[in-house]
Amino acid sequence: MNTGCLNLNRGGEYAIAALTRLALETREPGKLIAVRVLAEIQGIPKSFLSKILEQCLRKGLIASKSGAGGGVALAKPAAEISLLDILEACEGPYHRADCVFYGGRKCEGPDCVVFCPLREREEDVRASLARTTLAEMARSLEVHPLNDSPKMEQKTGTTDAARRAQGGR
Repeated sequence: MNTGCLNLNRGGEYAIAALTRLALETREPGKLIAVRVLAEIQGIPKSFLSKILEQCLRKGLIASKSGAGGGVALAKPAAEISLLDILEACEGPYHRADCVFYGGRKCEGPDCVVFCPLREREEDVRASLARTTLAEMARSLEVHPLNDSPKMEQKTGTTDAARRAQGGR
């Protein structure tokens, strides 16, 4: 039964993962990450990631540059991009499913005379997604014990010493 509560499809999950990695790796102004590299690091098929990134580009979440030395980066600060922004860019507008009590009827949400606890939780999830930013996700990824940033550095040719010399982490 699809209740309409948080149910991410693969595209939404990949988008959050890829944009979180971009937030972490493109802190330096003008730094771009090649889509091929991002796909490799995140373990996402490049063709699928390209489609996801195209949706994010259309919604103004990322910027891209083609050609030699091209790639992608966030179009605005990570603190200004919410998980809800990303999910709606990739999965469409956040909406309620049918009423859990009467399957053929759309959920009326807070306007319903029987606003069920499930819909209250759905509203909580929506608000939480809107509050959670890519900056928070990047901070979490940065300290995650499985973070594989050294692999990103190998793919991009950036060393720890070079990153520190440029004022990076």
